[in-house]
Amino acid sequence: MVKLFCAVVGVAGSAFEVDIAEDASVPALKKAIAVDQKYDFAASKLQLFLAKTADGGWLRSDDPDVTSTRSGDILEQVKKLLNEEIDPAEEIGDLFGGAPTKKTIHVLVVVPPVVGSKRSADGQVEEVLKRLKLIDKTLTEFTPLAVKEEEFQLDKLSLTQQSDDPIVMTPTLHEFWKMYGEFPPYYFVRMEEVMFWKVMKKLLFGEGRVVIIGSPGVGKSCFLMLIAFYLACIEKKEVLVIRRLKERKRLNAVVYFDGNGFYARLSGLRSRDIEAIRGQFQDSIVLVDGFTQAGVDNPDKSYLSFDLLATSCQFDAKHDDRSKVVVLPAWRDADLLQYAKSTKWVIETGLRTVLRKDTPIAKLVKEQHFYSGGSLREFCKERQELEERVEGDCCAVGK
Repeated sequence: MVKLFCAVVGVAGSAFEVDIAEDASVPALKKAIAVDQKYDFAASKLQLFLAKTADGGWLRSDDPDVTSTRSGDILEQVKKLLNEEIDPAEEIGDLFGGAPTKKTIHVLVVVPPVVGSKRSADGQVEEVLKRLKLIDKTLTEFTPLAVKEEEFQLDKLSLTQQSDDPIVMTPTLHEFWKMYGEFPPYYFVRMEEVMFWKVMKKLLFGEGRVVIIGSPGVGKSCFLMLIAFYLACIEKKEVLVIRRLKERKRLNAVVYFDGNGFYARLSGLRSRDIEAIRGQFQDSIVLVDGFTQAGVDNPDKSYLSFDLLATSCQFDAKHDDRSKVVVLPAWRDADLLQYAKSTKWVIETGLRTVLRKDTPIAKLVKEQHFYSGGSLREFCKERQELEERVEGDCCAVGK
Protein backbone atom coordinates (compact mmCIF):
# COMPACT_ATOMS: atom_id res chain seq x y z
CA MET A 1 0.00 0.00 0.00
CA VAL A 2 1.04 3.59 -0.68
CA LYS A 3 0.05 6.49 1.60
CA LEU A 4 -0.74 9.58 -0.45
CA PHE A 5 -1.52 13.08 0.81
CA CYS A 6 -3.88 15.12 -1.31
CA ALA A 7 -4.96 18.77 -1.32
CA VAL A 8 -8.14 20.03 -2.91
CA VAL A 9 -7.49 23.16 -4.96
CA GLY A 10 -9.30 26.15 -3.49
CA VAL A 11 -10.43 24.53 -0.25
CA ALA A 12 -8.70 25.67 2.95
CA GLY A 13 -7.64 22.92 5.34
CA SER A 14 -8.43 20.26 2.76
CA ALA A 15 -5.32 18.09 3.01
CA PHE A 16 -6.18 14.43 3.57
CA GLU A 17 -4.56 11.04 3.14
CA VAL A 18 -5.54 8.04 1.07
CA ASP A 19 -4.12 4.52 1.23
CA ILE A 20 -4.06 2.70 -2.10
CA ALA A 21 -2.33 -0.34 -3.60
CA GLU A 22 0.86 0.21 -5.59
CA ASP A 23 -0.55 -1.63 -8.60
CA ALA A 24 -3.80 0.36 -8.55
CA SER A 25 -4.74 2.65 -11.44
CA VAL A 26 -5.40 6.38 -11.47
CA PRO A 27 -9.18 5.86 -11.90
CA ALA A 28 -9.05 3.69 -8.76
CA LEU A 29 -7.34 6.58 -6.94
CA LYS A 30 -10.15 8.91 -8.04
CA LYS A 31 -12.70 6.51 -6.59
CA ALA A 32 -10.75 6.27 -3.31
CA ILE A 33 -10.66 10.08 -3.06
CA ALA A 34 -14.37 10.39 -3.86
CA VAL A 35 -15.23 7.83 -1.17
CA ASP A 36 -12.94 9.46 1.42
CA GLN A 37 -14.38 12.93 0.79
CA LYS A 38 -17.98 11.66 0.40
CA TYR A 39 -18.49 13.43 -2.90
CA ASP A 40 -21.95 13.11 -4.42
CA PHE A 41 -20.78 13.22 -8.01
CA ALA A 42 -19.04 10.68 -10.24
CA ALA A 43 -15.38 10.11 -9.33
CA SER A 44 -14.49 10.37 -13.00
CA LYS A 45 -15.21 14.11 -12.85
CA LEU A 46 -12.24 14.67 -10.52
CA GLN A 47 -9.07 16.09 -12.05
CA LEU A 48 -5.81 14.87 -10.49
CA PHE A 49 -2.42 16.56 -10.91
CA LEU A 50 0.96 15.27 -9.78
CA ALA A 51 2.35 17.68 -7.15
CA LYS A 52 5.92 17.16 -8.33
CA THR A 53 8.04 19.47 -10.46
CA ALA A 54 10.13 18.40 -13.43
CA ASP A 55 13.35 18.67 -11.41
CA GLY A 56 12.21 16.38 -8.58
CA GLY A 57 10.77 18.78 -6.01
CA TRP A 58 7.49 17.94 -4.26
CA LEU A 59 5.01 20.33 -2.65
CA ARG A 60 4.36 20.60 1.06
CA SER A 61 1.55 22.01 3.18
CA ASP A 62 0.78 23.20 6.70
CA ASP A 63 3.26 26.06 6.84
CA PRO A 64 1.73 29.25 8.30
CA ASP A 65 4.53 31.36 6.84
CA VAL A 66 4.00 30.26 3.25
CA THR A 67 1.83 33.24 2.30
CA SER A 68 4.39 35.79 3.51
CA THR A 69 7.52 34.05 2.30
CA ARG A 70 6.65 32.48 -1.04
CA SER A 71 7.74 34.27 -4.23
CA GLY A 72 6.03 34.91 -7.51
CA ASP A 73 8.35 32.34 -9.11
CA ILE A 74 6.84 29.62 -6.97
CA LEU A 75 3.39 30.80 -8.00
CA GLU A 76 4.15 30.31 -11.67
CA GLN A 77 5.99 27.04 -11.06
CA VAL A 78 3.07 25.48 -9.21
CA LYS A 79 0.59 26.73 -11.78
CA LYS A 80 2.48 24.67 -14.34
CA LEU A 81 1.61 21.54 -12.37
CA LEU A 82 -2.06 22.12 -13.16
CA ASN A 83 -1.55 22.18 -16.92
CA GLU A 84 -1.58 18.42 -17.48
CA GLU A 85 -3.62 15.81 -15.66
CA ILE A 86 -2.08 12.57 -14.43
CA ASP A 87 -2.21 9.95 -17.18
CA PRO A 88 -5.09 7.59 -16.27
CA ALA A 89 -3.07 4.63 -17.57
CA GLU A 90 -0.28 5.12 -15.02
CA GLU A 91 0.13 2.83 -12.00
CA ILE A 92 0.33 4.31 -8.52
CA GLY A 93 3.65 2.63 -7.71
CA ASP A 94 5.31 4.10 -10.79
CA LEU A 95 4.11 7.60 -9.93
CA PHE A 96 4.74 7.72 -6.19
CA GLY A 97 7.21 4.95 -5.35
CA GLY A 98 9.90 6.28 -2.99
CA ALA A 99 8.22 9.67 -2.52
CA PRO A 100 8.66 11.34 0.91
CA THR A 101 5.61 11.52 3.17
CA LYS A 102 6.41 14.07 5.88
CA LYS A 103 4.47 17.30 5.23
CA THR A 104 4.33 16.37 1.57
CA ILE A 105 1.49 16.86 -0.88
CA HIS A 106 1.48 14.20 -3.60
CA VAL A 107 -1.73 14.96 -5.47
CA LEU A 108 -3.56 18.19 -6.30
CA VAL A 109 -7.28 17.55 -6.67
CA VAL A 110 -9.58 19.80 -8.67
CA VAL A 111 -13.28 19.16 -8.07
CA PRO A 112 -15.93 20.12 -10.63
CA PRO A 113 -17.41 23.59 -9.92
CA VAL A 114 -20.75 23.77 -8.17
CA VAL A 115 -23.56 24.66 -10.55
CA GLY A 116 -23.93 28.46 -10.53
CA SER A 117 -20.50 29.08 -8.99
CA LYS A 118 -18.58 32.13 -10.30
CA ARG A 119 -15.17 31.05 -8.96
CA SER A 120 -12.66 30.58 -11.76
CA ALA A 121 -10.05 27.86 -12.00
CA ASP A 122 -7.34 30.51 -11.54
CA GLY A 123 -9.02 31.61 -8.31
CA GLN A 124 -8.89 28.06 -7.00
CA VAL A 125 -5.22 27.81 -7.90
CA GLU A 126 -4.40 31.10 -6.14
CA GLU A 127 -6.05 29.95 -2.94
CA VAL A 128 -4.32 26.60 -2.76
CA LEU A 129 -0.97 28.26 -3.46
CA LYS A 130 -1.29 30.12 -0.18
CA ARG A 131 -1.00 26.77 1.56
CA LEU A 132 1.69 25.11 -0.51
CA LYS A 133 5.39 25.56 -1.17
CA LEU A 134 8.18 23.52 -2.65
CA ILE A 135 9.60 20.97 -0.26
CA ASP A 136 13.37 20.72 0.14
CA LYS A 137 14.84 18.47 -2.52
CA THR A 138 16.42 15.23 -1.34
CA LEU A 139 17.98 12.26 -3.10
CA THR A 140 15.40 9.56 -3.72
CA GLU A 141 16.31 7.89 -7.02
CA PHE A 142 19.26 5.47 -6.73
CA THR A 143 21.02 3.94 -9.73
CA PRO A 144 23.60 1.14 -9.93
CA LEU A 145 27.11 2.38 -10.67
CA ALA A 146 28.49 1.44 -14.08
CA VAL A 147 32.05 2.75 -13.76
CA LYS A 148 34.98 0.40 -14.37
CA GLU A 149 37.18 -0.13 -11.32
CA GLU A 150 40.43 -0.02 -13.29
CA GLU A 151 39.80 3.68 -13.92
CA PHE A 152 40.32 4.69 -10.28
CA GLN A 153 42.99 2.30 -9.04
CA LEU A 154 44.97 4.85 -7.05
CA ASP A 155 47.13 2.17 -5.41
CA LYS A 156 48.46 1.26 -8.86
CA LEU A 157 49.50 4.77 -9.89
CA SER A 158 53.17 3.99 -9.31
CA LEU A 159 53.11 1.03 -11.72
CA THR A 160 51.29 3.09 -14.34
CA GLN A 161 53.70 6.02 -13.97
CA GLN A 162 56.71 3.77 -14.51
CA SER A 163 55.26 2.08 -17.59
CA ASP A 164 55.89 3.05 -21.21
CA ASP A 165 52.35 4.42 -21.40
CA PRO A 166 51.60 6.37 -18.19
CA ILE A 167 48.00 7.10 -19.21
CA VAL A 168 44.81 5.70 -17.68
CA MET A 169 41.81 5.64 -20.01
CA THR A 170 38.65 6.76 -18.20
CA PRO A 171 35.67 6.55 -20.59
CA THR A 172 33.14 5.54 -17.92
CA LEU A 173 34.28 8.22 -15.45
CA HIS A 174 34.13 10.74 -18.28
CA GLU A 175 30.54 9.71 -19.00
CA PHE A 176 29.53 9.60 -15.32
CA TRP A 177 30.62 13.18 -14.56
CA LYS A 178 29.26 14.67 -17.79
CA MET A 179 27.05 17.64 -16.83
CA TYR A 180 28.04 17.17 -13.18
CA GLY A 181 31.40 18.91 -13.15
CA GLU A 182 33.10 16.88 -15.91
CA PHE A 183 36.05 14.48 -15.94
CA PRO A 184 38.60 13.93 -18.74
CA PRO A 185 38.42 10.82 -20.98
CA TYR A 186 41.92 9.89 -19.76
CA TYR A 187 44.51 11.12 -17.31
CA PHE A 188 48.30 11.18 -17.39
CA VAL A 189 50.05 9.90 -14.25
CA ARG A 190 52.95 12.11 -13.12
CA MET A 191 55.45 11.25 -10.41
CA GLU A 192 53.93 14.14 -8.45
CA GLU A 193 50.57 12.34 -8.38
CA VAL A 194 52.18 9.12 -7.16
CA MET A 195 53.75 10.97 -4.23
CA PHE A 196 50.59 13.00 -3.71
CA TRP A 197 48.50 9.85 -3.26
CA LYS A 198 50.94 8.42 -0.74
CA VAL A 199 50.47 11.55 1.37
CA MET A 200 46.71 11.74 0.88
CA LYS A 201 46.07 8.11 1.77
CA LYS A 202 47.57 8.62 5.22
CA LEU A 203 45.36 11.66 5.82
CA LEU A 204 42.02 10.33 4.56
CA PHE A 205 40.88 8.84 7.84
CA GLY A 206 42.57 11.28 10.20
CA GLU A 207 40.78 13.63 12.56
CA GLY A 208 41.46 16.88 10.70
CA ARG A 209 40.03 18.15 7.44
CA VAL A 210 42.16 17.77 4.31
CA VAL A 211 42.54 20.63 1.83
CA ILE A 212 44.00 20.15 -1.65
CA ILE A 213 45.35 23.39 -3.09
CA GLY A 214 47.23 24.26 -6.25
CA SER A 215 47.11 26.43 -9.34
CA PRO A 216 44.06 26.22 -11.60
CA GLY A 217 44.20 23.38 -14.12
CA VAL A 218 46.77 21.14 -12.41
CA GLY A 219 44.31 18.30 -11.70
CA LYS A 220 42.90 18.88 -8.19
CA SER A 221 39.27 18.25 -9.10
CA CYS A 222 40.22 15.24 -11.18
CA PHE A 223 42.13 13.70 -8.28
CA LEU A 224 39.32 14.48 -5.83
CA MET A 225 36.85 12.58 -8.03
CA LEU A 226 39.24 9.62 -8.15
CA ILE A 227 39.35 9.68 -4.35
CA ALA A 228 35.55 9.76 -4.23
CA PHE A 229 35.32 6.54 -6.25
CA TYR A 230 38.19 4.96 -4.33
CA LEU A 231 36.40 5.59 -1.03
CA ALA A 232 32.99 4.49 -2.28
CA CYS A 233 33.94 1.45 -4.35
CA ILE A 234 37.14 0.13 -2.78
CA GLU A 235 36.84 1.25 0.84
CA LYS A 236 33.01 0.79 0.70
CA LYS A 237 32.34 4.13 2.42
CA GLU A 238 29.37 6.44 2.09
CA VAL A 239 30.55 9.48 0.14
CA LEU A 240 28.82 12.79 -0.60
CA VAL A 241 30.38 14.98 -3.30
CA ILE A 242 29.43 18.67 -3.58
CA ARG A 243 30.81 20.31 -6.72
CA ARG A 244 30.70 23.93 -7.82
CA LEU A 245 29.59 24.28 -11.43
CA LYS A 246 30.39 27.19 -13.71
CA GLU A 247 27.04 27.44 -15.44
CA ARG A 248 24.53 30.24 -15.53
CA LYS A 249 21.55 28.27 -14.21
CA ARG A 250 23.28 25.37 -12.44
CA LEU A 251 25.71 26.52 -9.79
CA ASN A 252 26.30 23.18 -8.08
CA ALA A 253 25.93 19.43 -8.24
CA VAL A 254 25.57 16.88 -5.44
CA VAL A 255 26.36 13.17 -5.87
CA TYR A 256 25.90 10.54 -3.15
CA PHE A 257 27.55 7.10 -3.20
CA ASP A 258 26.12 4.57 -0.74
CA GLY A 259 29.26 2.38 -0.61
CA ASN A 260 27.33 -0.60 -1.97
CA GLY A 261 27.40 0.15 -5.68
CA PHE A 262 24.55 2.68 -5.95
CA TYR A 263 24.47 6.45 -6.38
CA ALA A 264 22.00 9.34 -6.54
CA ARG A 265 22.55 12.89 -7.74
CA LEU A 266 20.96 16.28 -8.36
CA SER A 267 22.16 19.65 -9.60
CA GLY A 268 21.13 23.30 -9.40
CA LEU A 269 20.26 23.09 -5.70
CA ARG A 270 19.49 25.80 -3.15
CA SER A 271 21.51 25.91 0.07
CA ARG A 272 18.52 24.54 2.00
CA ASP A 273 18.36 21.57 -0.41
CA ILE A 274 22.02 20.75 0.16
CA GLU A 275 21.51 21.05 3.89
CA ALA A 276 18.57 18.65 3.67
CA ILE A 277 20.67 16.16 1.71
CA ARG A 278 23.45 16.48 4.28
CA GLY A 279 20.83 15.59 6.88
CA GLN A 280 19.90 12.50 4.87
CA PHE A 281 23.43 11.13 4.91
CA GLN A 282 25.04 12.37 8.10
CA ASP A 283 27.63 9.57 8.23
CA SER A 284 29.02 10.28 4.76
CA ILE A 285 32.55 11.41 4.00
CA VAL A 286 32.01 14.83 2.40
CA LEU A 287 34.14 15.94 -0.55
CA VAL A 288 33.77 19.56 -1.69
CA ASP A 289 35.14 20.75 -5.01
CA GLY A 290 35.73 24.27 -6.28
CA PHE A 291 34.56 26.40 -3.35
CA THR A 292 36.68 29.01 -1.58
CA GLN A 293 37.60 28.97 2.09
CA ALA A 294 35.21 31.85 2.65
CA GLY A 295 32.45 29.76 1.12
CA VAL A 296 33.02 26.62 3.17
CA ASP A 297 33.78 28.39 6.47
CA ASN A 298 30.86 30.82 6.24
CA PRO A 299 28.68 30.13 9.30
CA ASP A 300 25.60 30.88 7.21
CA LYS A 301 26.60 28.09 4.83
CA SER A 302 27.36 25.28 7.24
CA TYR A 303 25.99 22.87 4.63
CA LEU A 304 29.42 23.07 2.98
CA SER A 305 31.38 21.67 5.93
CA PHE A 306 33.72 19.03 4.56
CA ASP A 307 36.22 16.25 5.07
CA LEU A 308 38.15 16.93 1.85
CA LEU A 309 38.21 20.18 -0.12
CA ALA A 310 39.86 20.94 -3.48
CA THR A 311 40.33 24.64 -4.19
CA SER A 312 42.48 26.88 -6.39
CA CYS A 313 42.29 29.63 -3.79
CA GLN A 314 44.53 30.09 -0.78
CA PHE A 315 43.51 28.31 2.40
CA ASP A 316 44.63 29.92 5.62
CA ALA A 317 44.65 27.28 8.36
CA LYS A 318 44.76 29.10 11.69
CA HIS A 319 46.69 27.80 14.70
CA ASP A 320 43.51 26.21 16.10
CA ASP A 321 42.49 24.69 12.75
CA ARG A 322 43.52 21.05 12.42
CA SER A 323 43.09 21.08 8.65
CA LYS A 324 45.91 19.47 6.68
CA VAL A 325 46.81 21.47 3.58
CA VAL A 326 48.38 19.48 0.72
CA VAL A 327 49.68 21.05 -2.49
CA LEU A 328 49.32 19.40 -5.89
CA PRO A 329 52.25 20.86 -7.88
CA ALA A 330 52.01 22.51 -11.28
CA TRP A 331 53.06 20.58 -14.38
CA ARG A 332 56.74 20.63 -15.29
CA ASP A 333 57.64 21.25 -18.92
CA ALA A 334 59.14 17.74 -19.12
CA ASP A 335 55.80 16.22 -18.09
CA LEU A 336 53.94 18.38 -20.60
CA LEU A 337 56.30 17.17 -23.32
CA GLN A 338 55.71 13.54 -22.39
CA TYR A 339 51.97 14.17 -22.26
CA ALA A 340 52.05 15.72 -25.73
CA LYS A 341 53.98 12.76 -27.13
CA SER A 342 51.65 10.23 -25.49
CA THR A 343 48.37 11.77 -26.68
CA LYS A 344 46.87 13.52 -29.70
CA TRP A 345 47.64 16.86 -28.11
CA VAL A 346 49.16 18.42 -31.21
CA ILE A 347 45.95 17.72 -33.17
CA GLU A 348 43.47 18.46 -30.38
CA THR A 349 44.99 21.91 -29.87
CA GLY A 350 44.78 22.66 -33.59
CA LEU A 351 48.54 23.08 -33.96
CA ARG A 352 48.63 20.36 -36.61
CA THR A 353 45.95 18.51 -38.55
CA VAL A 354 48.09 15.37 -38.85
CA LEU A 355 50.82 14.01 -36.57
CA ARG A 356 53.94 13.22 -38.57
CA LYS A 357 57.26 11.74 -37.53
CA ASP A 358 58.98 15.05 -38.26
CA THR A 359 56.44 17.13 -36.29
CA PRO A 360 58.54 19.39 -34.01
CA ILE A 361 56.61 18.49 -30.84
CA ALA A 362 59.30 19.75 -28.45
CA LYS A 363 59.28 23.17 -30.13
CA LEU A 364 55.47 23.34 -30.11
CA VAL A 365 55.34 22.33 -26.44
CA LYS A 366 57.86 25.01 -25.49
CA GLU A 367 55.84 27.66 -27.31
CA GLN A 368 52.58 26.47 -25.74
CA HIS A 369 54.14 26.37 -22.27
CA PHE A 370 55.01 30.04 -22.64
CA TYR A 371 51.28 30.82 -22.62
CA SER A 372 49.93 28.02 -20.39
CA GLY A 373 52.53 27.76 -17.66
CA GLY A 374 52.08 24.67 -15.50
CA SER A 375 48.35 24.32 -16.10
CA LEU A 376 47.42 21.24 -18.11
CA ARG A 377 43.98 22.70 -18.74
CA GLU A 378 45.48 25.78 -20.39
CA PHE A 379 48.11 23.69 -22.14
CA CYS A 380 45.34 21.73 -23.90
CA LYS A 381 43.56 24.81 -25.24
CA GLU A 382 43.96 26.08 -28.79
CA ARG A 383 46.83 28.52 -29.28
CA GLN A 384 44.63 31.35 -30.50
CA GLU A 385 42.50 31.19 -27.36
CA LEU A 386 45.60 31.35 -25.17
CA GLU A 387 47.05 34.27 -27.11
CA GLU A 388 43.78 36.21 -26.84
CA ARG A 389 43.61 35.58 -23.09
CA VAL A 390 47.20 36.75 -22.52
CA GLU A 391 46.61 39.80 -24.70
CA GLY A 392 43.46 40.61 -22.73
CA ASP A 393 45.28 40.22 -19.41
CA CYS A 394 48.08 42.52 -20.58
CA CYS A 395 45.59 45.16 -21.70
CA ALA A 396 43.85 44.97 -18.34
CA VAL A 397 47.15 45.52 -16.52
CA GLY A 398 47.99 48.42 -18.83
CA LYS A 399 44.78 50.18 -17.84
